[in-house]
Amino acid sequence: MDTSLIAMNDEANRIGSERLLTQLREEGLVYRLWVTGTAKGSRLHMQVNGLDDELEDRLVRVLRGRGMHLDIQPLTP
Repeated sequence: MDTSLIAMNDEANRIGSERLLTQLREEGLVYRLWVTGTAKGSRLHMQVNGLDDELEDRLVRVLRGRGMHLDIQPLTP
């Protein structure tokens, strides 16, 4: 996969993930999200305000199955 195709795939994965998170945003979720990728796969990175085990579990349930590794961390100021 060339770099332009990887970049397009990352952007499509970011947009799709943002759409999946709509309900949580409406409930007040504050986060930063970005996707990085290589020819071998993509990784979704999230930094989440107020992250605890319950919220992380909910995020994983919403985002899993998208073919990306998930990297979910607390949002630090």
